[in-house]
Amino acid sequence: MDGLISIATSVGAILTSWSALDVVWATLLGIVVGMLPGLTATLGVALLTTLTFKMDADQAILILICMYVGAIYGGSRSAILLNIPGTPANAATALDGFPLARSGKAGSAMAIATTGSVFGGFVGMIALAVIAPVLAEFALSFGAFEFFWLAVFGVLVSGQLTSLDDPIKGWIAGFLGLFIATIGQEGIYAIPRFSYGSTNLSGGIGLLPAMV
Repeated sequence: MDGLISIATSVGAILTSWSALDVVWATLLGIVVGMLPGLTATLGVALLTTLTFKMDADQAILILICMYVGAIYGGSRSAILLNIPGTPANAATALDGFPLARSGKAGSAMAIATTGSVFGGFVGMIALAVIAPVLAEFALSFGAFEFFWLAVFGVLVSGQLTSLDDPIKGWIAGFLGLFIATIGQEGIYAIPRFSYGSTNLSGGIGLLPAMV
C-alpha cells in the first residue's frame, strides 16, 4: 500500500502546467527517437541527460522516464511498417506486426501496440509499486550461498533452453562462462583470481572478447 500511496502522491505532484508540458514534449521526443532505427531508448536517455543535468531531480527524472517510455513505444512504428525494430525491445513486434502491415492491417497492428503499451505501462507501474518493497526485502536476504545456487540454476536452465534432448553442450558453455567471469579482480575486495600475475587479466575478460 505504501507504493500505491507514493504513486498517488507523485501523480498529484506532476499535475502542474510545467510538469504536464514536460511529459508531453519528452514523450513525443521519445517516440521520434524510438521510430528512428539506430537511436535506441538508452541512447535517447543518455543524450537527454545532458539537458536535464541542472534541473530539479523530480523534473529531470520525469523527463527521462517519459523519454524512455516514449522511445520503447515509438520503436513499434518502424517495426510494424518497415520490419526494422526501432529499439531492441521491439524485435518481437516486428515478427507479428510487419506481416499484419503487409496484409493491409497496419492500423490494427499499431492500435494493438498502442493499447498494449498503455495497458502494460499502467499494470507494470502498479505491480512494481506493490511488489517492489517485498522483493527488496527478499533480495537483501540473499547471501553468497543463495547467489551461488542462483548461478547454478541459471546455467542448468540455459542448458535446457539450448536443447531439450542434449542439454550437455549448454551446460558446458554455461559453466565455461562462469569460469571466465571469475578471471580478474573480485568485485568487492579486489582479490586477484586466475590472473597469474598478469596486469592484462587483472581487469577480467570482457563479454565481447569472451563471445568471440
